[in-house]
Amino acid sequence: MKVLKKILNGTFRGLDNSLFYWNFALMSAVAVLVIATVFLRYLFNVTFTWTEELIIFLFIATTYFGSILGVREDEHVKISIFKEKLPPKIKIIFEILISCIIISVVVASAILSRDWIVRAGRPLSPGIKIPYFSIYIIVPIAFALIAIYECREIVLKVNDFKKKNNKF
Repeated sequence: MKVLKKILNGTFRGLDNSLFYWNFALMSAVAVLVIATVFLRYLFNVTFTWTEELIIFLFIATTYFGSILGVREDEHVKISIFKEKLPPKIKIIFEILISCIIISVVVASAILSRDWIVRAGRPLSPGIKIPYFSIYIIVPIAFALIAIYECREIVLKVNDFKKKNNKF
């Protein structure tokens, strides 16, 4: 059991680092492209349509991959006024229920997005000339990773629940 726990912790640590550096690279690319585009447009009166399209696609990617990091850090949008007033044991159960709902929504969205990607992913983008599929695939990937992180949260919350029950 301890070996499995070490393997999972190492896997998640690697995934966490990979996501962080991936998002950092995406945001850096957005910043560099925006600065270069503005510089070229206003100083040399040169515009490239592909750079604007690439900036939009990179921004979309940072949004989805950033949402994974938000879930990992438990920083996603939520209303916690009601939850904070609950007793600790009920609060943990409530948090587990919320995580289950989140998993249901993102898994359903990932599965349903498959048909959308198949139908709408074939045309090429006008600027970069890549299939829209390569952009749309970010949605199910991000949702699958969000589901994985929420499953991890459920395991941690169940362990926390067991610890609190053993104390009383």
